[in-house]
Amino acid sequence: MASGITRRQALRGGSLLTLGALAAACGTAGRGGPPAAPAGAASKAASTAGPWSFTDDRGKKAEAPAAPNRIVAYVGAAAALWDFGVPSIGLFGSTTLKNGSKDPLAGDVDLAKATSIGTGYGEFNVEKYASLQPELLVTTKFNDLVWYVPEKQMGDIEALAPMVAIETVKGTDLKKVLARFEELALSLGADPAAPALAQGKKAFDEASEKVTKTAQKGLKVLAVAGGPDQFWVARAGAGGYTDLTYLASLGLAMEKGAGDDPLYETLSWEQAAKYEADVVLYDARSQWLTLEDMKKKATFAQIPAVKAGQVVPWVVETPYSYQRQAAWLDKLNEQLSAFKPL
Repeated sequence: MASGITRRQALRGGSLLTLGALAAACGTAGRGGPPAAPAGAASKAASTAGPWSFTDDRGKKAEAPAAPNRIVAYVGAAAALWDFGVPSIGLFGSTTLKNGSKDPLAGDVDLAKATSIGTGYGEFNVEKYASLQPELLVTTKFNDLVWYVPEKQMGDIEALAPMVAIETVKGTDLKKVLARFEELALSLGADPAAPALAQGKKAFDEASEKVTKTAQKGLKVLAVAGGPDQFWVARAGAGGYTDLTYLASLGLAMEKGAGDDPLYETLSWEQAAKYEADVVLYDARSQWLTLEDMKKKATFAQIPAVKAGQVVPWVVETPYSYQRQAAWLDKLNEQLSAFKPL
């Protein structure tokens, strides 16, 4: 939840000439056909011959002679495309947690069948990317940042293959994000008549209806993240977090925070009890304090929801496929249904 600017790392400049030579040396021989469609996901239809194009949420038009097959994607985007039936040959972003288990961000992606070109922010290995002979790069757009793609090497990277970035935060409705990933997947050959796609949409709608009913209990919900020295209250609403804004649209009383930043309000730990809440959603990603560590902060422990044990993990960046979002909503609704206003 920290600003993307503060998470940027110094990057070594790439050589466009060197990368171009490497890509040329790799050639196009041996590329073969598209990777097999993911098992259990929406099926992939036969690719349509002829020119391909897609205008992303930067307003940039990606073009290719035919629908790209060799896709390298940010892990969350790869997981979404996987569920639509479009696999990736390469990934960047976190794939495993500190304990060695699979990162939820990776969804059902078969990590053994995709090459990682970097796991941390700013660790995009451009040379390794070039060696994969990419035909398309897919990532998300986090406000003004093209997520996990180093700005200093953007020109080198875009010279190797077209890029598509889908906005997932700034003033974006969750249904619109899902529709954009569906649109991209269909352009890449996903089957619009796949049973998994229809089932995913149905599950998403049904899960949303359940949350709407549960919201009638009047629970006040606070979404937070904790760092060593600061405490953040995530914001729903215009420009805020897409998933939290969607929960608010379903009727949940989401605490919106204060201040000029549309994503979060920054507080000191001494201010952590500023907002009372019946439920606390805490960002469970590995870069933030664990729930156990946050409970050691006296002010956090004073929040009514924390006292009552009405605290649940907030799975930020849940992959944007209908079935993945439906599963998240179902799990959250199950937890909320067991809670009561305090």
